Amino acid sequence: MSSTFDRRSFLTHSAATIGGVAMAGTVVDGLLANVAGATVGVNKGKPKRGGTLTVGTLSDVPNYHIFNGSQGKLDASGFCVANALYDPLFVMSKNGKTALPMLALSATPNSNYTVWTVALRKGVTFTNGDAFDATVCVANYTAANADPTVGLAIQPIIKSVTMIDAYTVAYNLVIPFSRFPVSIAQAQISYMAHPSSFVPTYTGNPIGTGPFVVKSWQVGVESQFTRNKNYWRTDAHNRQLPYLDGINFKTIVDNSSRNQALQSGSVDMILQQDGTEIAAFKKMKNVTYVTDINAPSDPACNCLIFNTTATLNQYFCWAGEFASIGVPGTLPYILKGQAAPAAVQDADWVGTMGAVNPSTLQWDTTLKPVVNDVTIRTACAMAINRNTYFKVIDSKVGSVIDGLFRKTSPFYKNPGWPAYNPTKAKALVDAYKAKNNVTEVAFCIETVSGSSSSLQAFSLFQQQLAAVGIKVTPRPSVQSTLINNVIYGEFDCSEWNQFGGVDPSLNYVWFISLNATASPAIGGLGMGALPAGTFIAGAVNFAHQGDPTVESAMLAALAAKPGSATEIASWQTVNTQFAQLVPYLWLDSLVNAWAARSNVQNWVSGTAGDGTTPVLSPDGGTARWDQIWKS
Repeated sequence: MSSTFDRRSFLTHSAATIGGVAMAGTVVDGLLANVAGATVGVNKGKPKRGGTLTVGTLSDVPNYHIFNGSQGKLDASGFCVANALYDPLFVMSKNGKTALPMLALSATPNSNYTVWTVALRKGVTFTNGDAFDATVCVANYTAANADPTVGLAIQPIIKSVTMIDAYTVAYNLVIPFSRFPVSIAQAQISYMAHPSSFVPTYTGNPIGTGPFVVKSWQVGVESQFTRNKNYWRTDAHNRQLPYLDGINFKTIVDNSSRNQALQSGSVDMILQQDGTEIAAFKKMKNVTYVTDINAPSDPACNCLIFNTTATLNQYFCWAGEFASIGVPGTLPYILKGQAAPAAVQDADWVGTMGAVNPSTLQWDTTLKPVVNDVTIRTACAMAINRNTYFKVIDSKVGSVIDGLFRKTSPFYKNPGWPAYNPTKAKALVDAYKAKNNVTEVAFCIETVSGSSSSLQAFSLFQQQLAAVGIKVTPRPSVQSTLINNVIYGEFDCSEWNQFGGVDPSLNYVWFISLNATASPAIGGLGMGALPAGTFIAGAVNFAHQGDPTVESAMLAALAAKPGSATEIASWQTVNTQFAQLVPYLWLDSLVNAWAARSNVQNWVSGTAGDGTTPVLSPDGGTARWDQIWKS
């Protein structure tokens, strides 16, 4: 499926992804390559300096002035560009298990994993000459916390970042988090930007410590960067990095067009996430490629995501973000020390219930929703043949999935996903119709306009759902609009890809739910007028699944010792709950593939801050650029 909400999203490499939050890696030993007897993308010879690398990406940012880890909405393509302009605090080791130093040197926990002390690298400067230090690290967190979407994604995890001395900071966490260094290594907030860019009036170019600087940026078309002559890094032979004089990123939304650009030579490298186009690499001359099929991380998941409450984002309702449309929010009362009226709390819980009108394609509060019923979601899971999807849409690239984990993962246990059974699916639909006294079950599916694979996938869904009595209508929009519809909850169902990653803890923020009736002092939402034990999904839990079983299992996993039986069993519980409640209709694994023309050298050879230790590169949907060269 074409990338809709990439697994990298706007927080981690696990999500995939915004553009699709995102959200997660590959290593040389685990890559599927098309060259026998050679390691694709590795060249240990003396690099040739100079030249410009042109890379074809899936998308671009809406505003490059705020393109940074604290304010941006990074999808796979966004992480690619970020690696050219910024350095992260940490990067992941080649085996996907350890966070390695970059701008940070180490991370040390307290006894219960609630405070992590991070030592920062000295002697690094931004491209404007200013020093990187602890004040910069704190400023980046402050900007991220204040951002209306990034802040909502990190607040369930990070309470504050405080300066200990000029080159040491403390990450103070909301919850015990034993895998936090891995989380920060895979997060967009790991990228450190110059604080001058955080002011609302900033209209200049992004300023980082990375290997390249901005030359020009035509949003949606092409960005051009030139070599940072004062970059702090050197390679294993003490040669100054980067090797290239420049790097350009061309936005090519259509998957087949991106392949054609590579074949014709108008770009040197491309990222590809479409199974059919990945399969086509085998027939390309003068092109080599790698995929993350056998990477040391669970793959991102192609799926359909459901609005399980058929409401606007209930957390946003609680926060008062929908006051302009008549949902005043409980939080503003709490902040004033007042008791929120029961009617307000009820409005936050109900949200603005409705559905997408198939005639107007607008959110309509007069319509009765259907996907908020688990019976219909289960019927959809039984009606759609995942094997057919895998074969027709993704050309058998990757694998059919039944949950978050591949079957070789230590976290995998058969979750009991509903088996393909159109007869039983139709019976569920008929029972729903009789129970609710309706003659039609219908909803809309968000699709990406301009994407042939998105349209093809919808056609398959439409055909198979119609066979069991469910009518679906496409709601095409550009990727950014689709993502906003899902963020705000103005959707029924959407094509989606997200999750996966080097560790399941990266997905915590996407599944979090909070006890609505508990006091804010103990982490609740202070909505005592609701039925006791009511749970509301967190701000970036886009399926709106408020489930105490999932929440308690995740908290147990995050507090447990890495690799322990408790950690493993807890994540298995989460996966089983998803099979029973179907907030996501799992399809197949999202495969990331990088392909390059034969003159591109050393593009699978990224290293950590020491210039020698191998890292995950390319890491899922992104590559490191400072040690690439052209022959």
